[in-house]
Amino acid sequence: MNARASALPASARRNRSGAGQEGWLAGFDDLRKSLAKWMRRDHLSSADITFLFRSLATLVDSGVSLPKSLGALAEERAMERSQHVVKDLQRRLENGSSFSAALQTHPETFDRVTVNQIKVGERTGALASTLDHIAMQREKSGKLRAEVTKKLAYPAMLMLVGSGVIAFLLGYVVPVFEETYNSAKVPLPGVTRLMIAVGAFAQSYGPWLLLGLAALAFLFKKLRERDNVALAMDQWMLRTPLFGPWLRNIAVLELIDALTNLMGSGYTLVESLAEARTSVSNRAVKLCVRDLYAGVDRGERFSRTVEEHADLFPPMVSQLIIVGERTGNLLNAARHIQRHLEDEIERKANALVGFIEPALTITLAAAVAVILLAIYLPMFDMINTIGA
Repeated sequence: MNARASALPASARRNRSGAGQEGWLAGFDDLRKSLAKWMRRDHLSSADITFLFRSLATLVDSGVSLPKSLGALAEERAMERSQHVVKDLQRRLENGSSFSAALQTHPETFDRVTVNQIKVGERTGALASTLDHIAMQREKSGKLRAEVTKKLAYPAMLMLVGSGVIAFLLGYVVPVFEETYNSAKVPLPGVTRLMIAVGAFAQSYGPWLLLGLAALAFLFKKLRERDNVALAMDQWMLRTPLFGPWLRNIAVLELIDALTNLMGSGYTLVESLAEARTSVSNRAVKLCVRDLYAGVDRGERFSRTVEEHADLFPPMVSQLIIVGERTGNLLNAARHIQRHLEDEIERKANALVGFIEPALTITLAAAVAVILLAIYLPMFDMINTIGA
């Protein structure tokens, strides 16, 4: 301790030390709050929403009030990161708001179709069964999504690993052998010179290529924010020969799911079409739903308006809608369409993976074989020369 510090009274030194400790504690507390805010989610994940509705249905059906049910779920460890959303819903209910109105304040989490279903459940006094039905539908759609993702995960992993192996061979292995052959003055065949040129290009411009790909991804995201560009992209994707029919079925299934849920809750077809457009992700199909709503609102038959968009709706879907209109049970026909499209999506996913996996495996194996051939061909010539 220097003379100036020692000249201070003991109480002053203690105050200075205490102030320093308080400063450190305050800084640590600010850091902790910043981290907590960073980890906190402003919306619930799909699994969290399903868990929330399933748990609320159980608690409300057992006689627990909705605000108390939300308070109990807010303390669940599974909802820890989204606790503030659940508590906000509880606070709004305690202030006299309805559950559907409270959900509308979080549009990034709860879509309009779900909110409208809950609104009908509140009016009819069947909120518990409505919440249970929504949770069941979400689990069903989530299971299909998980199955499709699992099937496509292996080709994606194969592509990632194969690309890494090829990049390693071209960027590190080929240059090592190039130095060896140059020092031995071995003549190089054309395929080896080609691989050396590709490896040199990858070493020199690889980072720039990655940066360019990142820039393209960013540009693609920005262009998707324009409605006309996003519409053109979605229309083009629906016309692609391999993925188009599969993506079309997924978009139509999103529409039929929304119609089934809304009509099952008591909405008319016109009202269901007006709300179902928000649940469709593909812009081309969303534009089609707007035309369907306009046609039905004018008094046209639903099947007729669907037939005018035969490029988007498969023939099986059109026929089931016609049967549903004739029998007066369009909701039952929509449920049959649901099952049909789910089976078709899974079947086409299996066919797609069955085509991609062998094609990808053969392509990557051929690429690795060409690189290895380019590496070892000069070595064989060098061995033969030494033997001679």
